[in-house]
This record gives sequence, structure tokens and C-alpha cells, in this order.
Amino acid sequence: MPLGAGILSDPVEGGRRGGRTVQLAIDRSGAQPIYRQIADAIRGALQRGEIPPGTRLASTRALARQLSVHRQTIVEAYRLLGSEGRLRSGVGAGTFVEVPASPRPGRDDAGARPFSWRGLLRDPRLLDEDPTRVLSTSGLRLPRNAIQLAGAIPDRRQFPLADFAACVEEVLAGADSSLLDYAPPEGDEPLRRWVVEWLGRAGVRGLDEGRVVILSGSQQGLDLLGRLLLSAGEAVATEAPTYTGAFMALRHAGARIVTVPMEERGLSLDALETLLDREPVKFLYTMPCFQNPTGITLGERERERLLALARRRRLAIVEDHYDSDLHISGEPPRPLLADDQGGQIVYLGTFSKMLFPGVRVGWMIAPAELIDAVRQLRRAMDLASATLTQSAMARFCRHGHLERHLARVRRLNGQRLRAMLQALDEHFPPGAVWTRPRGGMTLWAEAPEGIDTLDLFHAAAARGVVFSPGTAFFPNGGGRRGMRLSFVRESEARIRRGVRILGELMSERLRGRRGEGTALDDATPPV
Repeated sequence: MPLGAGILSDPVEGGRRGGRTVQLAIDRSGAQPIYRQIADAIRGALQRGEIPPGTRLASTRALARQLSVHRQTIVEAYRLLGSEGRLRSGVGAGTFVEVPASPRPGRDDAGARPFSWRGLLRDPRLLDEDPTRVLSTSGLRLPRNAIQLAGAIPDRRQFPLADFAACVEEVLAGADSSLLDYAPPEGDEPLRRWVVEWLGRAGVRGLDEGRVVILSGSQQGLDLLGRLLLSAGEAVATEAPTYTGAFMALRHAGARIVTVPMEERGLSLDALETLLDREPVKFLYTMPCFQNPTGITLGERERERLLALARRRRLAIVEDHYDSDLHISGEPPRPLLADDQGGQIVYLGTFSKMLFPGVRVGWMIAPAELIDAVRQLRRAMDLASATLTQSAMARFCRHGHLERHLARVRRLNGQRLRAMLQALDEHFPPGAVWTRPRGGMTLWAEAPEGIDTLDLFHAAAARGVVFSPGTAFFPNGGGRRGMRLSFVRESEARIRRGVRILGELMSERLRGRRGEGTALDDATPPV
């Protein structure tokens, strides 16, 4: 249903009064992002000749006001059309419809067109639909020392630098030339043995070391699996909301993302079963422990039901345990892999969240049937991970440094999580809801009806608080009321202050909109 229309060209065009009016319809209940709807409408008007070349378009601020959307939405629409060569902009000059270049006399039409690498891209739309743009603070005027409630990133002040440096020195002191040679594609043997022992403590018994592949971070595992398993247009199921980097990697591999909503105890298994009835799914990507962004852990009964469903439907599962070792209360979560009877699960793990991301070391546990293909593709991609880094990491873990570090981080994270939950109880307005994780790095909050967290993101940045707007975590649109809040990067006092500011900003908007009946353009999952 059309809920907005606007004057597309400015009242002054080339020094003449008047302007050109074009109606732009927006379907706020549709799945397509609003900025893409606006871009499509403008593109259609250009193609129909309703807006001639050289026309100066309405400013982003003016068009946002006319359409009752955030200015950043118009910025994204104009940026998309600019990347297609349809618009040109200049700082302080405005945005204009591009004038096609005329062929030079004596040259053919092809010679008049400039060379473009973009024209060689396999799928340029992936650049236009980059969800990380809404997470970027570039261009924002952030106060110094802004409160960081964004990012599933460890607190760098807690990095055990001295212990890791000592392990690097030990490795170098006893090294021979093989340390600087290529490693095997499956990785360093001592580190792979440690992974087997580590997962054994989590309940994965009898794991064959030959199924372990050391990666340059678990993100590389998603890239490998996408290249190995996916053809263009095949469906991959993910949770919604989910980790942005996962669905970006899968889309670059050609996948079509289909989503399963999150519920209080994990992904909706009823919705997953309905999805599997409707269409073939190549695999399910899931984070059963401290899910990113919600922090939810799959309930025990739901876990058993998911495993039974996978066996019955012969469903492959990619299980991402990116932060499962950061449990704060209760028993450590048991991986799905621990009860994989049919060899249907690929497990991804990493040091990036429980230790530090800069070393880029993670691992994959691949089914025996898949391991040779993984090794072969790994060799083709980048040969192997760095030998020195793997050796130092294996020594770091064998010396017990990792367990001592995790004990400190779990205690500190627990204090910070409790501070955040208490501040949410005190300062968020009625109508807001949020999850209560037992570990991990983030929680999910949902603003009261009528508040758009992308608008809140810009207002909070001006007040010195940064969080992650919910739209970045929905592959197919959604999350306008959602936000991901990180509790691991700041002190308890700064967390309380940041949450208080967010609560104040929401309360101000609710008071200003009381009685207006502002409609939402999409929905967020129950939390």
C-alpha cells in the first residue's frame, strides 16, 4: 500500500522556478528495504523520461521529510543510483540526473563509454545491498571517547599480550626452518590435537583429529562451505536476526537466504519445519549458543527436537560456536555436534571472541565425507594458515593461558551484563523488551512501537553512544525496532550511562509522538 509520495526535483532547476513533481509510492509492509523501493521508483521515472537528464533532485533532507523516512534512507537510495551511473553528486552542489555522454565524431559508440570494473562484477547488487553500511559511524560527528555498545568484539584492554608474546618467543627460540615453511592445508598438528581435547570437554567424544581443519578465522569456514556446497539461487536457511557476516558470505557464494524467526528459546522449529515443507534448503546456518545478535541459547528440548528434525529431513547443519566458551552462568552449552549421529553437522569455532581476533585463527570440524573436498579447496584458496601463529597459539593453550584468561573474562563479562540488565530495567521506557543472555557478548533489545532504531542510532551517536541498529541483522528486511547491545567493551559505569542515554532518547520520541499513531514498516521477532 502506498504510504508516501514526494516532489522529486527541487523548486529551482537551472535557475528557473517551478520544479518537477514525481509521485514516489512506498510499501512499508513489504519485504523490500525502503531505500531500494525509492531507488526503484526513481529509476523507473528516469527510464520513462519523466525526469530529464540534468535535473537537480530534491535534497536528501527535503525528500526524507516529504516521505516521512530517515534522511539516511534517501542517502542510500541516491548512493545506489549513483553507483549505477544514473546520478552524480557534489559536496554542496546537490544531486543531479546524469547526462549521457555523446559519442565522439569518427568513433563508435563503445569507444565513448568509459571502462568500468563494476561492469565486470559477477553481481554488483551485492555491493548496493551491503547491510554493514547502517553499522558504520563514518561521517558521524562522534564525541571523543564515545560509549561503545556496538560490535561483538572483545575488550582489547583484557588481551593477554604478555603471555602470548612469551609463547611467540618460545616458538621462535626453538624453531627450525620448517616454522617459516608452508603448513599443510588442514593446519598445525599440535593445534588440531588441542581442538580435539577442547571439544572433548564440551561433550564431543571420539572426535577424529583428521576431521579438524585450522582456518584463518571461522569466517573463512563460511566462505569455504559456500564455495563447496552452493550453486546460484540455492536456498540457505538462517535465523532472523542473525550474524551479518554470515549471510553476506553466503550471498557472495550465490545463496538465496530464507529465514527462520527467533523465539524466546531459540529458532522457531515450527517455522523451520514449515519452510522445509515449502522448498528445498541446502543447509541451515545456526548459532545455538549465545546467538548473535540476540544472545539466546537454544533450549534443551528445542535442541533435541532440532536434531531429530535434521535426522528425519536429512538436513545439513552448519553450527557456529563463535562465543560458546564465554558462558557466565550455568553449565557450558553442549554443541549439537556432540549428538550428531548421521554426520550431518559442520562445526565452526574461533579464538576471535574468546581471546583476540587479530591472530585470525579458527577451526572447522567437517564430516569425514567432506574433509577431502575442504582440504583441496583450502589449498586452492590460500594454501594454509600461518605456521608461526598456529604454533604460538598451540603453545599458549597448552600452557593454560587460555583457561586463565577465560576465567577472568567470564567474571568481568558477568559484572558488565548484570550492569546492563539493571540499567535496562531502570531506564528503558514501557513497551521496550530485551533478552537476558547467560553468556556471550551481546543482547537484543526491541524499542517501543513507533520508534525506528536507525533514527535512534544517529541521535545516540550525537550524544556519544554507539549501538548496532537492528536492520543490519535481517537478510530480507526487518528489525526497524531492534538493536544489538554489546556488554563486553565498556566499564559498568559507562554501560549504565549509555543505556540511560538511550532510554532518555526513546522517552523523548515517545512523548513527541504520543497520539500520532506512527506505523512501523516491518516487524521484529519476539524476544
